[in-house]
Amino acid sequence: MQIFLNCFILILNPKLSPPVFQLIAGVILSLIISLISYRLKYLTLNGSIAQFFLGSLLFGLGGLKWSVPIIVFFFLSSIISKIRRKYNPGVDSFFEKTGTRDIYQVLANGGIAGLLIIVYQFYSSELLYAVYVSSLAVFCSDTWATEIGTMRKAKTVSVINFKTVDQGVSGGISLAGMFGSLLGAFIIPLSSLSWISKNIFTFMLVVTVAGIIGSLVDSILGALVQAQFKCIICGKITEKKFHCNQNSRLTNGIIWINNDAVNLLAGISGGLFYILLNYLLKI
Repeated sequence: MQIFLNCFILILNPKLSPPVFQLIAGVILSLIISLISYRLKYLTLNGSIAQFFLGSLLFGLGGLKWSVPIIVFFFLSSIISKIRRKYNPGVDSFFEKTGTRDIYQVLANGGIAGLLIIVYQFYSSELLYAVYVSSLAVFCSDTWATEIGTMRKAKTVSVINFKTVDQGVSGGISLAGMFGSLLGAFIIPLSSLSWISKNIFTFMLVVTVAGIIGSLVDSILGALVQAQFKCIICGKITEKKFHCNQNSRLTNGIIWINNDAVNLLAGISGGLFYILLNYLLKI
């Protein structure tokens, strides 16, 4: 515990030590978080390894400024996911993957952050940080829309034609899910306010909107291009290629575009949306 606190202090105030010690502290802190996440089954083994390397970059190079938003996203989303599975576990049959994140989910949700923090070392523009927060707001908005939206049985409609669909189907939206989307998009910029020098209200508004729009992009892509399959045994529409111990049949979308690919594209869209508004409104 003392090691954890010492590492946290170094990241909190890197002026207390040379950058090399902050990097070492970041590596140690990332290792501790990865082990805890694996122990609590928030991450698979390969997901924990990916998180360790990604976390080492963000914690060691970015300090708390870059660490807090992604930690808030990861732990709160994991907790909400665990709670949802207690109340409505049946919806998992629609999802390709469940609440325990693997390497592909870690890279899809954190890969943008890893690239941006590296670029930030050579070009320390605050626009890069805002793009990072915006993309993370998309991931949190989409995740919370899914988890909160399926917490209880609720009417779900397609984002494309608003026809009723089964709860958990890709591209489905609900009132509870929309509330979760708003909450998830809001919590990420809120967690980054300590490091924002521009107008806080404008920043919060633009990033929250970017998060919600990115979440909608995720739903639209999920309905149009994400691979969806039909179980030949029970007839259920699902993201899983294998269901009821049998290979499922592709009914919609492109077979190699899964939920991770859709999440990554949606995250990019959120960052691009912020850049566009930054250019138009001179934020």
